[in-house]
Amino acid sequence: MRFVIHEKTGPYRIKIGDVPGADKIDSNSKLLDYEIHICACGLSQNKPFCDGSHRITRDEEPGKVYVYTENKERVKAGHFYKEQEKV
Repeated sequence: MRFVIHEKTGPYRIKIGDVPGADKIDSNSKLLDYEIHICACGLSQNKPFCDGSHRITRDEEPGKVYVYTENKERVKAGHFYKEQEKV
């Protein structure tokens, strides 16, 4: 079993114009303005793409750990890891 902790409450936004090789696309192309959204919260049912599921994470308390059920019900969890001290 593996626990993966996602701390982001929104997607990664990738603009096609910023991707390596985009310089080969016609500079007038609207494709350069197109964005894709990659899931960073771990809740999307359409991974790797965002489906908006992150919206339910926006009122989480910072520093707390939560687990979400398959029905997207939030359960406050104990501490799964100890944050490292800053040096």
